Amino acid sequence: MQRTELTTAAPETLFVPDELRESSLAETLPLLSPAEVSDLIASCGELGPDPSSDYFTARTKNIAYALCINGDWFQIRAHCFTQPQQYNDFSGGYKRCYREMPKQFLESEATKKALNAFKSAYNIPDNEPILIQVQKSHVTGENTGQSLTGQGIHSDGADRALLICLDRNNIEGAENAIYADLDGAKSLINPCVLNEGHALLWHDNQVFHDVQPAKVADAASQGSRTVLIAHYPATQYLNGTVNPNNNLGTNLVQDSERLRDKM
Repeated sequence: MQRTELTTAAPETLFVPDELRESSLAETLPLLSPAEVSDLIASCGELGPDPSSDYFTARTKNIAYALCINGDWFQIRAHCFTQPQQYNDFSGGYKRCYREMPKQFLESEATKKALNAFKSAYNIPDNEPILIQVQKSHVTGENTGQSLTGQGIHSDGADRALLICLDRNNIEGAENAIYADLDGAKSLINPCVLNEGHALLWHDNQVFHDVQPAKVADAASQGSRTVLIAHYPATQYLNGTVNPNNNLGTNLVQDSERLRDKM
């Protein structure tokens, strides 16, 4: 497959929400400047443990549920989500709890810019919760080539999704891709590296996505990749129900690999 590299855009070329077409199934674009990326990362505070990543590349994560009312963003006090196993046979089907985002997360202008872009791009109504996750994958010489998510090509069970690369430190790989099928036979966006500040937006109920393994560029040092992921709607993650708008399904794993049977 052809690999597409995205380059860091100058501030004047950054994304304007009205430029994104709702009809586009998936799109990559520059969204945040380097200063905005730094501000957003700082607003997350210290990322907490992710117990599920004991079974793939080590990861730390904070989450937030947020909704917009008349232009202002408010955080819902909830720190767990349940992804139905219909969308994730590996780590779906049980409640996963994480450290909640601190107050300053939604006070950050960069955070608000990212969420407003997501809301505007997909006409997300006011008063509708969005699930936001900021997670860092910790890559070493020992786990090079390991899955970053525990999954292959998949859907997350939402209608719309946003991923922003916030940091790539001493790593190679970790290309994102969009497919029309679970087998990856039809590629809609070829595997490409999202550089810092660049975003991938997609219709999660119509296409599949994947992130390929990463490796450290300098084997003597550790590496990391930090991303923000947002999903709409989010109410199904609060109660673990299946999204009636998403019937894409998942690739099955062996019974012995299912985390819901280990927890």
